[in-house]
Amino acid sequence: MCGLIAVRAFSAAHNLEPSVRRALVSLARRGPDGEGLATVEQAPATVLGHRRLAIYDTRTVAAQPMRCPHTGNVLVFNGAIYNFRSLREELRAAGCVFITDSDTEVLLHGWRIWGEGLFARCNGMWALVIWDAASGDLVFCRDRLGVKPLYLCHDGEMAILASEISAIAEFRGGYPAPNQETLFDFLVTSYSEQSQATFFQGIQAVAPGQVYRLSRTGRSRVRAYHHWPQPGELEPLTPEALRALLADAVSLRLRADVPVASLLSGGLDSSIITHLAIQASDAPQHRLGGAFTYAYQESEHAAFDESAKASAFMHASGHADLHRIVRFAAIPSVDELMRLVGVQGEPFATPSILAGFRTYRAIAEQGFKVVLGGEGADELLGGYTMRYHPLAVRDALHRGQWRQAARLMGHQTFPRALLLNRMIWDAPLAIITPLLRRLRPSVQAIGGDLWAAQRHRMEAIRDNARMDLQQRLRDDQLNSLLPRVLRMADRTSMDAGIELRSPFMDYRLIERALVTPATKRVGEQRSKMLLRSAFRSELPASVVDTPKNTGFGHAEQFLLRRLPWQPLLEDLPAELGNFIDVPSLRRRLKDPHAEHSTLWQALAVVLWYRRFYA
Repeated sequence: MCGLIAVRAFSAAHNLEPSVRRALVSLARRGPDGEGLATVEQAPATVLGHRRLAIYDTRTVAAQPMRCPHTGNVLVFNGAIYNFRSLREELRAAGCVFITDSDTEVLLHGWRIWGEGLFARCNGMWALVIWDAASGDLVFCRDRLGVKPLYLCHDGEMAILASEISAIAEFRGGYPAPNQETLFDFLVTSYSEQSQATFFQGIQAVAPGQVYRLSRTGRSRVRAYHHWPQPGELEPLTPEALRALLADAVSLRLRADVPVASLLSGGLDSSIITHLAIQASDAPQHRLGGAFTYAYQESEHAAFDESAKASAFMHASGHADLHRIVRFAAIPSVDELMRLVGVQGEPFATPSILAGFRTYRAIAEQGFKVVLGGEGADELLGGYTMRYHPLAVRDALHRGQWRQAARLMGHQTFPRALLLNRMIWDAPLAIITPLLRRLRPSVQAIGGDLWAAQRHRMEAIRDNARMDLQQRLRDDQLNSLLPRVLRMADRTSMDAGIELRSPFMDYRLIERALVTPATKRVGEQRSKMLLRSAFRSELPASVVDTPKNTGFGHAEQFLLRRLPWQPLLEDLPAELGNFIDVPSLRRRLKDPHAEHSTLWQALAVVLWYRRFYA
């Protein structure tokens, strides 16, 4: 788990090293344990830089950039290959000799022996760049889901790859102009990851699940190394298969040469992960050392956390000694809020991530460097009743299954207004667009120039909103909701030098889930019924059968008007008016009767613009 940068100049010779070193400073928090630089001997000028967070084999012999002694290939790598030990045995059988106990060296030898076939063998999360000595190509690649970030800026004269946009901006000497299309999509939908575009013009995210080659002349080639299955291509999940796959995923992610903790919110997902990690702990380098719960200092917000429930769970498990509660004031200061904005680098969809931002720093202060989390469970297994249950009703109505629709409505798992919200997307754009412009605060806040330039995007947004439940779960997992979650989680954890590992993101589990009917995963009376069935016999009913009423950072999400926004909406650059109607936003934030979750989206854009363009 680290930060990387790779730069290739295609024009006249450049001394890239000073600029690369400056860029590495912006990645230092991702890798506080060391820094390395490698300059390629061949033309064109190419430099690879790395900041290290040492997790496997913490010795300096495992530092990066790492060079292959047989070929001269050079690798920089951010992530973790959980099955690297089994891959190493295969490579030893092929004649490879290892001098470290690191996954980095396994990747380096694996590239030499298997070439592009390496990546399909890996179970893990990664973003990497390899300078291939034989061809002179820069090879770069992300894991199947894009858990680990990698960004590219290629203007024809120079190509820059980096773990964060901040490193590209530091190398270039500034941030590019805002990407209007991405801003518009975010303000309308709260999503920005549907494509590889970012909020900055000319900087794109490298697509996951593909191998790219950038030649000496700047030409690029791409090949997919993974394809997600369609229904019928694999066996659907059963409760037994889900439990077995998740247990193995936890066991793989528990192994590290540094202390490992878990996040324990008190809900279903984190309780399962903590439970399985305790069961799998069998050796010093394969053991859970702590379970952390986020809570509030103020009594008025105590109902918004589940620390009492988490404590009861750990006490019942016989491991109360592992449980640690970290408490914070719900409302951040101006400085803390703007630090979070800077760490994220792009507008983010909810202020609730402040909870993770704080918790990871508290975990790091207690000596932990790896954390197991429950990211992906809600998207994969249907955890959002407010999102998925109205879609199930709408699907039944579309099919003319009136009795099924009435039965689903009878469970009362969502406000009835949400069904109308879903059904309205069946209307023509001439109806949808003015309704959004009048009723949704984040759309109201879109400046006139941005609205005029990008309103044609409404057709694609409407088509996406019309997906049925099965399509929605797949899209949420691969294209929209989960990529958003992963981007936010990576920034908050890596800011504290924490490697966040998510067992629900094991590709073997995801493949089986994607071919499992959505209704079986989601359930009717509660969410995530398949997951609940898988663990009903080994977890308390208070965990398995109780609907989750609060979430991680719940108070921050629903106390929006109490955030310190007022001084931050003063003295803003005039150019922001091209994108946001700030006076309109200010009025809505002051109106106590105009509560709406999308207000944050507009405020997030203002804070982002203030941080990076003021």
